[in-house]
Amino acid sequence: MKAVGFPDRDFSPKMKKIVLSGLTTLALLPSLTAAPALETLLPAETVAVVAVPDYAGAEKNFNAGAIGQLWNSKEMKAFREKFEDGFTDNVLGRIEKQYGIDVEAFEELAAGPVAFGLVAPSAAGQEPGALFLMDAGKKTFTLGRVISRLERDWKKTGRKTSRTTIGKIKFTTLIGASERPVLHVGRDKGLFLAGSDAGLLEGVLARNNGKGEGALAANGGFAADNVAVLKGADAYIWANLSAVLPQLINNAPDGAELGINVGEMLNSLGVDGFQSIASTFREQEDGAYFDVFLGLPEAKRTGLLGLMETKKTDSAPPAFVPANVELFQRWRLDMAATWGNLEKLLTDIAPDIASMVEFTVGLLGKDKDQNFDFKKSFFENLGDDIIVYQLPPETKQLDTVGAGPVLILVKATNPDELIKAIGAVPGILPPPLNETPLLPRRLGDHTVYSFGLMEIPDPTTGEMIKMEVLFGGKDGYLVAGTNPKLLQAHLDGNTANPLNAHAGLTEAAAKVGGLQSGVFGFQNDRSVMQHAAGSLKDNADMLEAALSMIPTDDLGGVALSDWMDLSLLPTGAVLGRYFDFTVYGVANDARGITLKYFSPRSASLKR
Repeated sequence: MKAVGFPDRDFSPKMKKIVLSGLTTLALLPSLTAAPALETLLPAETVAVVAVPDYAGAEKNFNAGAIGQLWNSKEMKAFREKFEDGFTDNVLGRIEKQYGIDVEAFEELAAGPVAFGLVAPSAAGQEPGALFLMDAGKKTFTLGRVISRLERDWKKTGRKTSRTTIGKIKFTTLIGASERPVLHVGRDKGLFLAGSDAGLLEGVLARNNGKGEGALAANGGFAADNVAVLKGADAYIWANLSAVLPQLINNAPDGAELGINVGEMLNSLGVDGFQSIASTFREQEDGAYFDVFLGLPEAKRTGLLGLMETKKTDSAPPAFVPANVELFQRWRLDMAATWGNLEKLLTDIAPDIASMVEFTVGLLGKDKDQNFDFKKSFFENLGDDIIVYQLPPETKQLDTVGAGPVLILVKATNPDELIKAIGAVPGILPPPLNETPLLPRRLGDHTVYSFGLMEIPDPTTGEMIKMEVLFGGKDGYLVAGTNPKLLQAHLDGNTANPLNAHAGLTEAAAKVGGLQSGVFGFQNDRSVMQHAAGSLKDNADMLEAALSMIPTDDLGGVALSDWMDLSLLPTGAVLGRYFDFTVYGVANDARGITLKYFSPRSASLKR
C-alpha cells in the first residue's frame, strides 16, 4: 500500500507492526482491559471494546494525516529507521520468542475490522471473557498457513496444546500451567478468532454464519452510541459503564469511620448515572477529529457534573488575548452558584464535612479583622468567566517545554475586594506560610499585589529567584500570573494582533461546538512542536542518559537510548510544516457530554 501524498514510498511495514503488536499481545493475556471488536459478532454482554472497523482504510487515512506524513517523511527517515529496527528487534522479537507469535505475519493479513472485546462473566467470581477478532478478507489460505505455523511454534517452544472443536470448527487450544485452557485460536473462512471462552467463540461463529442472536449491535446502549458517536471512526474505544458501576458502588467501603456512607455519596454525586464512555478518532480531508463521549443522561446531571454545567454563551477569545499564545482556554462557569450548589451537596451527603468546611471558611481573615466576611468578599464576588492563556517559553531548556508564562483571568463583581479576600487565605495556614503578606507593588503605571512564595535556584545561573504570584484588576476581571512582563502587557492593553483574528479559527471552532458553547480552547500545535523539537535536539545527550537508566529487563536489557536517537529528529522548522493548531470544546445533548477536538490540516501538507 502506498502512502497518500508519497506515491513513491511504501508505508513502513515496521510501523504497521507497531500498531498491531499491542492488539496481538493483549489477546495473549489472561485478563485484559480493552481492544477492538465487531459489533455484529461480539455478544451483547460485551462491557468493553476497542475497534478498528476498517484496518486498511484507517491505515490509508493515517498516512494522509499530519502524523503519518511526518512519520514517513524523508526528514524523519534516520530517526524512524533506527526506532523501527530497535522496536522490531527488542519488542516484536521478544513477543515472538516469549509467546511464539509472529506479529508481522498476522499484521500483513489485516484487511477489514480488527477487534478485541471484554465480555461480562456469566457468574460472580469468574474472570471476564476475552475475544480477539481479525478479518483477513480473501487471504483465507494464507491465514490458515499462519495459524498452522503458530501451532508449530508453540510446540517447538514446549507449550502444551490440544485440539478443540467449537461450532464444528477445529481450534488449537493453549493449555496453561494449571492444565486448564487459557486460549483458543482458529479461523472461520477469513475471520481469525482468539478467545479465552469456548462458549463465547461458539456464539461468534454462529453469528458469523447468520445463525446466532444476541450481538453487541442489539445492545440498546451500544446501538445508540454507535449511531451518535462511533459511526465513521477510524478507531474507537467503548465501555458499558452501566454494567460495571453498580457493582463497584455496592462494593465501595462503608466509610463509617468518616461518618459518611461512601455508596450513598457516590450516588449523590451522580456516579450511578453514567451509562457509557467512548473515545473516537478519525482522520479526514480537512483534518483530524478526536472525541471523548460521556454517556450521562440530562436527568442524571444533578451531582458533581451538575455543579459544573456551563452557560451557553460567548466563549470566544477576547480581543486582549494575543495571537502568539501557545494555549488559550475559556470556561463560562457561574462560580458563585457552583459554590452554593457544592455547599448544599456537601450538607446532603456529608454534614460533618460540610460543617468543617463552613467553619474553616468562616475563619479566613478573622486573624486581622473579626468583622471580615470571606464568603461575601470571595465567593459572592465571583462571576461566570474563567480565562487562561499561555505564551511560548522563552528558552529551549527541557524544563520549559509547555511551561511558558501564564495569565489567569476571573470575572469578578469587584476585583479589588476579591484580591483582599485572597490576601486572607494564608491566615489559616501553618507557620511560616501564615505570615506571608499580600504586598502592593508597581508595574509601570499600575498597582498590583504580590504574594512572595519562595526562592528557588535558577537552573542556568544558580542564582536564587524569588517566586511570586501577582494579582491585578482590569475591566471587571481579577488577573493573576507569575510573570510581571506578561501581566503588565495585559494591564497596558497593547494587543495589536489578537487571537480572535487567527485565520480559520471560527471555521475550526464550528467543528467542536462553536464559540457560544461556554467552553472553548485553542493550542498552537506548530509552536508547541517547534519548541519541543528544539528542546529535544538541544538536550539529546541529557535525555539519552535518562533513557539509558530506565529498566528494560523485559526487553533483554537493551537500553531505550540504543534505538531512540533524539539527535536524529528533524528541526523545529521542519516539524512546524506538518502542524497548525488544535481547537476543542464541549457539546451537550440529552444523552451525554462530548469533549471534541479538531486539528485542521495544515495548508502546507500534501493531500
